[in-house]
Amino acid sequence: MSNPALTEKQAYWLNHIQQCEQKNLTAPVYCNQHNLKVSQLHSYKHELRRKGFLQAESTTAFTKAIVKPPHKTATVRAHPVSFSLSMVWGTFRLQITTGGPLS
Repeated sequence: MSNPALTEKQAYWLNHIQQCEQKNLTAPVYCNQHNLKVSQLHSYKHELRRKGFLQAESTTAFTKAIVKPPHKTATVRAHPVSFSLSMVWGTFRLQITTGGPLS
């Protein structure tokens, strides 16, 4: 079964969709540069994909991630440090106190 011919509007939008992809631009950036509506670009993209004029997009993407363990720094304190914080807001008072060394 062969695909029917493109209408003039479909050909117009297919050209813009292909240009957007070739230039590797996002739809909003490309549409802003060419005074087009993003919603129309997406609508025609869906229609042209459904009719077989565009390939379906892959929804899976992978990227390489490098995970490094955090650097541990040794801190030596001669004496334990305690910490106290008080906050007052109107009649509300919050006090946080630690009794030992901070890490």
